[in-house]
Amino acid sequence: MPKLTAQYVRDLPLSDAGQVLVVDDTLPGFGVRVGATSKSYFAEGRVKGRTRRVTLGRADTLTLNAARKLAIKALAEMADGKDRNAELKLQRAKLMTLAQAVQGWLAERPLRASTAATYLATMQREFGDWFDMELRRITPKVFQARFSEILGRTPAGAALAVRTFKSCWSWARADVTDRDGMPVLPECPANIVKAKKMMPKAKRKQSFVSDWAAFFAALDHVETHSNRHPDAGDMFRAYAELLARTGMRLAEAAHLRWSDVDMDAKTFTIPAERAKNGEALTLPMSSQTFALFEGLKERTEGQLYIWGSRPYGDPRKTLIAFREVLGWPVQFHDLRRSFATIATDLDVQQSKIMRLLNHSTAGNVTLGYQVSKNPETLRQSVQMISDYIDAQRADLKT
Repeated sequence: MPKLTAQYVRDLPLSDAGQVLVVDDTLPGFGVRVGATSKSYFAEGRVKGRTRRVTLGRADTLTLNAARKLAIKALAEMADGKDRNAELKLQRAKLMTLAQAVQGWLAERPLRASTAATYLATMQREFGDWFDMELRRITPKVFQARFSEILGRTPAGAALAVRTFKSCWSWARADVTDRDGMPVLPECPANIVKAKKMMPKAKRKQSFVSDWAAFFAALDHVETHSNRHPDAGDMFRAYAELLARTGMRLAEAAHLRWSDVDMDAKTFTIPAERAKNGEALTLPMSSQTFALFEGLKERTEGQLYIWGSRPYGDPRKTLIAFREVLGWPVQFHDLRRSFATIATDLDVQQSKIMRLLNHSTAGNVTLGYQVSKNPETLRQSVQMISDYIDAQRADLKT
Protein backbone atom coordinates (compact mmCIF):
# COMPACT_ATOMS: atom_id res chain seq x y z
CA MET A 1 0.00 0.00 0.00
CA PRO A 2 1.46 3.38 -0.98
CA LYS A 3 1.65 6.48 1.13
CA LEU A 4 -0.78 8.90 -0.42
CA THR A 5 0.66 12.24 -1.48
CA ALA A 6 -0.97 15.03 -3.44
CA GLN A 7 1.27 14.30 -6.43
CA TYR A 8 0.60 10.57 -6.24
CA VAL A 9 -3.16 11.16 -6.24
CA ARG A 10 -2.92 13.58 -9.19
CA ASP A 11 -0.89 11.06 -11.21
CA LEU A 12 -3.27 8.15 -10.64
CA PRO A 13 -4.84 7.24 -14.03
CA LEU A 14 -8.62 7.03 -14.26
CA SER A 15 -10.06 3.53 -14.33
CA ASP A 16 -10.96 1.93 -17.65
CA ALA A 17 -13.84 0.03 -16.06
CA GLY A 18 -15.31 -0.09 -12.58
CA GLN A 19 -13.65 1.44 -9.53
CA VAL A 20 -10.18 0.99 -8.03
CA LEU A 21 -9.54 1.57 -4.32
CA VAL A 22 -6.08 2.85 -3.34
CA VAL A 23 -5.54 2.70 0.44
CA ASP A 24 -3.08 4.90 2.36
CA ASP A 25 -0.46 2.98 4.37
CA THR A 26 -0.07 5.68 7.03
CA LEU A 27 -3.76 6.05 7.99
CA PRO A 28 -5.58 2.70 7.92
CA GLY A 29 -9.06 3.04 6.45
CA PHE A 30 -8.22 6.18 4.46
CA GLY A 31 -7.88 6.06 0.68
CA VAL A 32 -8.86 7.32 -2.72
CA ARG A 33 -11.44 5.73 -4.99
CA VAL A 34 -10.60 5.99 -8.69
CA GLY A 35 -13.44 5.78 -11.18
CA ALA A 36 -13.81 6.22 -14.92
CA THR A 37 -14.41 9.97 -14.67
CA SER A 38 -13.26 11.14 -11.22
CA LYS A 39 -11.36 10.40 -8.01
CA SER A 40 -12.78 10.69 -4.50
CA TYR A 41 -11.36 10.32 -1.00
CA PHE A 42 -13.02 7.85 1.36
CA ALA A 43 -12.81 6.47 4.88
CA GLU A 44 -13.62 2.81 5.57
CA GLY A 45 -14.24 1.23 8.95
CA ARG A 46 -16.57 -1.12 10.80
CA VAL A 47 -19.78 -0.23 12.60
CA LYS A 48 -21.35 -2.92 14.77
CA GLY A 49 -19.46 -5.60 12.87
CA ARG A 50 -20.34 -4.29 9.41
CA THR A 51 -17.99 -2.62 6.96
CA ARG A 52 -18.95 0.94 6.11
CA ARG A 53 -17.34 3.23 3.53
CA VAL A 54 -17.93 6.98 3.67
CA THR A 55 -17.19 9.31 0.76
CA LEU A 56 -15.31 12.41 1.96
CA GLY A 57 -15.20 14.45 -1.24
CA ARG A 58 -13.77 14.67 -4.74
CA ALA A 59 -9.99 14.76 -5.03
CA ASP A 60 -10.10 17.71 -7.42
CA THR A 61 -11.91 19.92 -4.88
CA LEU A 62 -10.58 18.59 -1.54
CA THR A 63 -6.91 18.81 -0.51
CA LEU A 64 -5.17 15.71 0.77
CA ASN A 65 -4.59 17.22 4.23
CA ALA A 66 -8.25 18.24 4.53
CA ALA A 67 -9.31 14.76 3.42
CA ARG A 68 -7.08 13.17 6.11
CA LYS A 69 -8.68 15.30 8.82
CA LEU A 70 -12.17 14.35 7.61
CA ALA A 71 -11.11 10.70 7.49
CA ILE A 72 -9.81 10.78 11.09
CA LYS A 73 -13.14 12.25 12.23
CA ALA A 74 -15.19 9.74 10.23
CA LEU A 75 -13.13 6.76 11.46
CA ALA A 76 -13.54 7.95 15.05
CA GLU A 77 -17.31 8.19 14.60
CA MET A 78 -17.43 4.67 13.19
CA ALA A 79 -15.36 3.42 16.12
CA ASP A 80 -18.02 4.93 18.39
CA GLY A 81 -20.75 3.06 16.51
CA LYS A 82 -22.01 5.98 14.44
CA ASP A 83 -23.09 4.94 10.93
CA ARG A 84 -22.84 8.10 8.84
CA ASN A 85 -24.18 6.41 5.69
CA ALA A 86 -27.26 5.20 7.54
CA GLU A 87 -27.83 8.69 8.89
CA LEU A 88 -27.50 10.22 5.44
CA LYS A 89 -29.93 7.64 4.08
CA LEU A 90 -32.33 8.46 6.90
CA GLN A 91 -32.09 12.19 6.21
CA ARG A 92 -32.79 11.61 2.52
CA ALA A 93 -35.73 9.39 3.43
CA LYS A 94 -37.15 12.12 5.66
CA LEU A 95 -37.23 14.37 2.59
CA MET A 96 -39.41 11.96 0.57
CA THR A 97 -42.01 13.84 -1.46
CA LEU A 98 -45.59 12.87 -2.14
CA ALA A 99 -44.70 12.17 -5.79
CA GLN A 100 -42.02 9.70 -4.67
CA ALA A 101 -44.49 8.00 -2.35
CA VAL A 102 -47.08 7.69 -5.13
CA GLN A 103 -44.56 6.27 -7.60
CA GLY A 104 -43.10 3.90 -5.01
CA TRP A 105 -46.52 2.57 -4.01
CA LEU A 106 -47.64 2.06 -7.60
CA ALA A 107 -44.35 0.38 -8.52
CA GLU A 108 -44.63 -2.21 -5.75
CA ARG A 109 -48.35 -2.94 -6.03
CA PRO A 110 -49.36 -5.74 -8.45
CA LEU A 111 -51.91 -3.53 -10.19
CA ARG A 112 -53.30 -3.74 -13.69
CA ALA A 113 -52.24 -0.83 -15.88
CA SER A 114 -55.76 0.59 -15.99
CA THR A 115 -56.12 0.44 -12.19
CA ALA A 116 -52.73 2.07 -11.64
CA ALA A 117 -53.67 4.81 -14.11
CA THR A 118 -56.90 5.47 -12.18
CA TYR A 119 -55.05 5.79 -8.86
CA LEU A 120 -52.40 8.05 -10.39
CA ALA A 121 -55.03 10.25 -12.02
CA THR A 122 -56.84 10.56 -8.67
CA MET A 123 -53.68 11.65 -6.87
CA GLN A 124 -52.71 14.08 -9.63
CA ARG A 125 -56.19 15.59 -9.75
CA GLU A 126 -56.71 16.01 -6.01
CA PHE A 127 -53.14 16.44 -4.72
CA GLY A 128 -51.09 17.34 -7.79
CA ASP A 129 -49.94 20.65 -6.29
CA TRP A 130 -48.52 18.69 -3.34
CA PHE A 131 -46.40 16.30 -5.40
CA ASP A 132 -43.16 18.23 -4.77
CA MET A 133 -43.98 18.69 -1.07
CA GLU A 134 -42.13 16.65 1.54
CA LEU A 135 -44.47 14.21 3.26
CA ARG A 136 -43.50 15.47 6.71
CA ARG A 137 -44.90 18.89 5.79
CA ILE A 138 -48.40 17.53 5.09
CA THR A 139 -50.11 17.97 8.45
CA PRO A 140 -53.58 16.83 9.56
CA LYS A 141 -54.73 20.46 9.49
CA VAL A 142 -53.53 20.89 5.91
CA PHE A 143 -55.13 17.61 4.85
CA GLN A 144 -58.45 18.47 6.51
CA ALA A 145 -58.66 21.70 4.52
CA ARG A 146 -57.98 19.87 1.26
CA PHE A 147 -60.48 17.13 2.08
CA SER A 148 -63.22 19.68 2.76
CA GLU A 149 -62.55 21.28 -0.61
CA ILE A 150 -62.75 17.92 -2.42
CA LEU A 151 -65.85 16.89 -0.47
CA GLY A 152 -67.61 20.05 -1.61
CA ARG A 153 -67.08 19.01 -5.22
CA THR A 154 -67.60 15.27 -5.10
CA PRO A 155 -68.36 13.11 -2.03
CA ALA A 156 -67.52 9.91 -3.91
CA GLY A 157 -64.31 11.45 -5.21
CA ALA A 158 -63.37 12.51 -1.68
CA ALA A 159 -63.68 8.94 -0.43
CA LEU A 160 -61.48 7.63 -3.24
CA ALA A 161 -58.95 10.40 -2.68
CA VAL A 162 -58.63 9.58 1.02
CA ARG A 163 -58.26 5.84 0.41
CA THR A 164 -55.60 6.35 -2.25
CA PHE A 165 -53.69 8.94 -0.22
CA LYS A 166 -53.65 6.65 2.83
CA SER A 167 -52.35 3.75 0.74
CA CYS A 168 -49.47 5.87 -0.58
CA TRP A 169 -48.67 7.17 2.91
CA SER A 170 -48.75 3.67 4.44
CA TRP A 171 -46.28 2.47 1.81
CA ALA A 172 -43.95 5.41 2.49
CA ARG A 173 -44.18 4.94 6.26
CA ALA A 174 -43.19 1.29 5.91
CA ASP A 175 -40.39 2.19 3.50
CA VAL A 176 -38.91 5.09 5.47
CA THR A 177 -37.56 3.63 8.73
CA ASP A 178 -34.59 4.15 11.03
CA ARG A 179 -31.82 1.62 11.57
CA ASP A 180 -34.05 -0.29 13.99
CA GLY A 181 -36.87 -0.55 11.46
CA MET A 182 -39.08 1.99 13.24
CA PRO A 183 -41.15 4.38 11.09
CA VAL A 184 -39.76 7.88 10.65
CA LEU A 185 -42.95 9.40 9.28
CA PRO A 186 -45.86 10.19 11.61
CA GLU A 187 -49.31 8.63 11.36
CA CYS A 188 -51.15 9.44 8.14
CA PRO A 189 -52.63 12.97 8.25
CA ALA A 190 -55.69 11.61 6.43
CA ASN A 191 -56.63 9.77 9.64
CA ILE A 192 -58.16 13.04 10.83
CA VAL A 193 -61.06 12.41 8.45
CA LYS A 194 -62.05 9.25 10.33
CA ALA A 195 -61.21 10.71 13.74
CA LYS A 196 -63.57 13.64 13.16
CA LYS A 197 -66.12 11.48 11.34
CA MET A 198 -66.01 13.81 8.35
CA MET A 199 -66.63 11.15 5.72
CA PRO A 200 -70.31 10.96 4.72
CA LYS A 201 -71.77 7.47 4.65
CA ALA A 202 -71.75 6.05 1.16
CA LYS A 203 -75.17 5.40 -0.25
CA ARG A 204 -75.32 2.08 -2.04
CA LYS A 205 -76.89 2.48 -5.44
CA GLN A 206 -80.23 0.74 -5.75
CA SER A 207 -80.88 1.35 -9.43
CA PHE A 208 -81.66 -1.74 -11.48
CA VAL A 209 -83.88 -2.65 -14.39
CA SER A 210 -87.49 -3.16 -13.31
CA ASP A 211 -89.19 -2.88 -16.71
CA TRP A 212 -87.60 -5.44 -19.01
CA ALA A 213 -90.18 -4.87 -21.74
CA ALA A 214 -89.16 -1.20 -21.92
CA PHE A 215 -85.50 -2.22 -21.76
CA PHE A 216 -85.74 -4.48 -24.81
CA ALA A 217 -88.01 -2.04 -26.64
CA ALA A 218 -85.31 0.61 -26.23
CA LEU A 219 -82.71 -1.87 -27.50
CA ASP A 220 -84.92 -2.58 -30.52
CA HIS A 221 -85.07 1.15 -31.22
CA VAL A 222 -81.32 1.84 -31.08
CA GLU A 223 -80.65 -1.33 -33.07
CA THR A 224 -82.58 0.07 -36.02
CA HIS A 225 -82.12 3.83 -35.51
CA SER A 226 -78.41 4.20 -34.75
CA ASN A 227 -76.83 7.11 -36.63
CA ARG A 228 -73.30 5.81 -36.13
CA HIS A 229 -71.63 3.09 -38.22
CA PRO A 230 -73.93 0.38 -39.69
CA ASP A 231 -73.30 -2.20 -36.95
CA ALA A 232 -73.36 0.24 -34.00
CA GLY A 233 -76.95 -0.52 -33.00
CA ASP A 234 -76.54 -4.29 -33.36
CA MET A 235 -73.32 -4.32 -31.34
CA PHE A 236 -74.78 -2.09 -28.63
CA ARG A 237 -77.76 -4.40 -28.27
CA ALA A 238 -75.52 -7.46 -28.03
CA TYR A 239 -73.26 -5.76 -25.49
CA ALA A 240 -76.09 -4.54 -23.25
CA GLU A 241 -77.93 -7.86 -23.39
CA LEU A 242 -74.73 -9.79 -22.68
CA LEU A 243 -74.15 -7.68 -19.56
CA ALA A 244 -77.73 -8.22 -18.41
CA ARG A 245 -77.68 -12.00 -18.93
CA THR A 246 -74.20 -12.70 -17.54
CA GLY A 247 -73.58 -10.02 -14.90
CA MET A 248 -70.14 -9.39 -16.34
CA ARG A 249 -68.25 -6.19 -15.61
CA LEU A 250 -67.99 -3.70 -18.47
CA ALA A 251 -64.29 -4.21 -19.20
CA GLU A 252 -64.57 -8.00 -18.90
CA ALA A 253 -67.27 -8.11 -21.57
CA ALA A 254 -65.62 -5.46 -23.75
CA HIS A 255 -62.30 -7.37 -23.88
CA LEU A 256 -63.74 -10.86 -24.34
CA ARG A 257 -61.92 -12.79 -27.08
CA TRP A 258 -63.03 -15.72 -29.18
CA SER A 259 -60.21 -17.73 -27.59
CA ASP A 260 -62.08 -17.24 -24.29
CA VAL A 261 -65.28 -18.76 -25.71
CA ASP A 262 -65.99 -22.49 -25.99
CA MET A 263 -69.10 -22.90 -28.12
CA ASP A 264 -68.99 -26.70 -27.81
CA ALA A 265 -68.98 -26.64 -24.01
CA LYS A 266 -71.22 -23.55 -24.03
CA THR A 267 -68.91 -21.72 -21.63
CA PHE A 268 -66.76 -18.59 -21.67
CA THR A 269 -63.79 -17.65 -19.52
CA ILE A 270 -62.66 -14.36 -18.01
CA PRO A 271 -58.86 -14.76 -17.72
CA ALA A 272 -57.14 -13.86 -14.45
CA GLU A 273 -55.27 -10.93 -16.01
CA ARG A 274 -58.59 -9.33 -17.01
CA ALA A 275 -60.60 -10.22 -13.91
CA LYS A 276 -60.90 -7.52 -11.26
CA ASN A 277 -60.04 -9.91 -8.43
CA GLY A 278 -57.22 -11.54 -10.39
CA GLU A 279 -58.94 -14.94 -10.49
CA ALA A 280 -59.91 -16.67 -13.73
CA LEU A 281 -63.59 -17.52 -14.04
CA THR A 282 -65.30 -19.94 -16.42
CA LEU A 283 -69.06 -19.50 -16.68
CA PRO A 284 -71.77 -21.48 -18.46
CA MET A 285 -74.01 -19.89 -21.07
CA SER A 286 -77.76 -19.83 -20.80
CA SER A 287 -79.51 -20.75 -24.04
CA GLN A 288 -80.18 -17.03 -24.62
CA THR A 289 -76.52 -16.15 -24.06
CA PHE A 290 -75.48 -18.94 -26.42
CA ALA A 291 -77.74 -17.40 -29.07
CA LEU A 292 -76.02 -14.04 -28.52
CA PHE A 293 -72.62 -15.61 -29.09
CA GLU A 294 -73.89 -17.36 -32.22
CA GLY A 295 -75.06 -14.02 -33.60
CA LEU A 296 -71.72 -12.40 -32.83
CA LYS A 297 -69.87 -15.33 -34.36
CA GLU A 298 -71.63 -14.78 -37.68
CA ARG A 299 -70.28 -11.21 -37.71
CA THR A 300 -66.81 -11.49 -36.21
CA GLU A 301 -65.60 -15.10 -36.37
CA GLY A 302 -61.92 -15.20 -37.23
CA GLN A 303 -61.21 -11.88 -35.54
CA LEU A 304 -59.50 -11.49 -32.18
CA TYR A 305 -62.39 -10.15 -30.12
CA ILE A 306 -66.03 -11.18 -30.12
CA TRP A 307 -66.73 -7.58 -31.17
CA GLY A 308 -64.26 -7.58 -34.06
CA SER A 309 -60.62 -6.60 -34.38
CA ARG A 310 -60.58 -4.59 -31.16
CA PRO A 311 -62.33 -4.47 -27.77
CA TYR A 312 -65.78 -2.93 -27.61
CA GLY A 313 -65.30 0.83 -27.46
CA ASP A 314 -67.15 3.65 -25.75
CA PRO A 315 -70.72 3.67 -27.18
CA ARG A 316 -71.51 7.04 -25.61
CA LYS A 317 -73.76 8.38 -28.37
CA THR A 318 -75.72 5.15 -28.65
CA LEU A 319 -76.04 4.96 -24.86
CA ILE A 320 -77.46 8.50 -24.79
CA ALA A 321 -80.02 7.56 -27.44
CA PHE A 322 -80.86 4.38 -25.51
CA ARG A 323 -81.45 6.36 -22.31
CA GLU A 324 -83.71 8.83 -24.08
CA VAL A 325 -85.92 6.03 -25.39
CA LEU A 326 -85.86 4.12 -22.09
CA GLY A 327 -86.73 7.21 -20.07
CA TRP A 328 -84.14 6.92 -17.27
CA PRO A 329 -80.34 7.36 -17.07
CA VAL A 330 -79.39 3.69 -16.95
CA GLN A 331 -75.73 2.85 -16.38
CA PHE A 332 -74.11 -0.32 -17.70
CA HIS A 333 -73.27 -1.35 -14.13
CA ASP A 334 -77.02 -1.26 -13.38
CA LEU A 335 -77.27 -4.37 -15.57
CA ARG A 336 -74.79 -6.24 -13.37
CA ARG A 337 -76.74 -5.06 -10.33
CA SER A 338 -79.98 -6.25 -11.94
CA PHE A 339 -78.43 -9.66 -12.61
CA ALA A 340 -77.48 -9.99 -8.93
CA THR A 341 -80.91 -8.79 -7.78
CA ILE A 342 -82.70 -11.36 -9.92
CA ALA A 343 -80.41 -14.12 -8.63
CA THR A 344 -81.29 -13.13 -5.07
CA ASP A 345 -85.02 -13.03 -5.85
CA LEU A 346 -84.75 -16.53 -7.31
CA ASP A 347 -83.08 -17.80 -4.11
CA VAL A 348 -79.83 -18.66 -5.86
CA GLN A 349 -77.32 -19.76 -3.21
CA GLN A 350 -75.16 -16.84 -1.99
CA SER A 351 -71.92 -18.65 -2.76
CA LYS A 352 -73.11 -19.19 -6.34
CA ILE A 353 -74.03 -15.52 -6.74
CA MET A 354 -70.56 -14.55 -5.58
CA ARG A 355 -69.06 -16.98 -8.07
CA LEU A 356 -71.24 -15.71 -10.92
CA LEU A 357 -70.13 -12.15 -10.14
CA ASN A 358 -66.53 -13.27 -9.56
CA HIS A 359 -66.45 -11.74 -6.11
CA SER A 360 -63.65 -12.88 -3.84
CA THR A 361 -64.55 -15.22 -0.96
CA ALA A 362 -61.16 -14.76 0.73
CA GLY A 363 -62.74 -13.01 3.70
CA ASN A 364 -65.37 -15.70 4.27
CA VAL A 365 -64.01 -19.17 4.95
CA THR A 366 -67.42 -20.86 4.91
CA LEU A 367 -68.41 -19.38 1.55
CA GLY A 368 -64.98 -20.32 0.23
CA TYR A 369 -65.71 -23.98 1.03
CA GLN A 370 -69.08 -23.77 -0.73
CA VAL A 371 -67.72 -22.39 -4.01
CA SER A 372 -67.17 -24.90 -6.80
CA LYS A 373 -65.12 -23.98 -9.85
CA ASN A 374 -67.08 -26.40 -12.03
CA PRO A 375 -69.13 -24.18 -14.39
CA GLU A 376 -71.81 -26.85 -14.69
CA THR A 377 -72.84 -26.20 -11.09
CA LEU A 378 -73.89 -22.71 -12.21
CA ARG A 379 -75.68 -23.59 -15.44
CA GLN A 380 -79.13 -24.00 -13.90
CA SER A 381 -78.75 -20.65 -12.11
CA VAL A 382 -77.81 -18.66 -15.23
CA GLN A 383 -80.64 -20.30 -17.15
CA MET A 384 -83.13 -19.38 -14.42
CA ILE A 385 -81.95 -15.76 -14.51
CA SER A 386 -82.24 -15.48 -18.30
CA ASP A 387 -85.65 -17.16 -18.27
CA TYR A 388 -86.79 -14.77 -15.55
CA ILE A 389 -85.75 -11.77 -17.68
CA ASP A 390 -87.69 -13.14 -20.65
CA ALA A 391 -90.73 -13.93 -18.51
CA GLN A 392 -90.76 -10.41 -17.06
CA ARG A 393 -90.35 -9.01 -20.53
CA ALA A 394 -93.34 -10.99 -21.78
CA ASP A 395 -95.53 -10.27 -18.73
CA LEU A 396 -94.96 -6.53 -18.99
CA LYS A 397 -95.84 -6.55 -22.68
CA THR A 398 -99.28 -8.05 -22.01
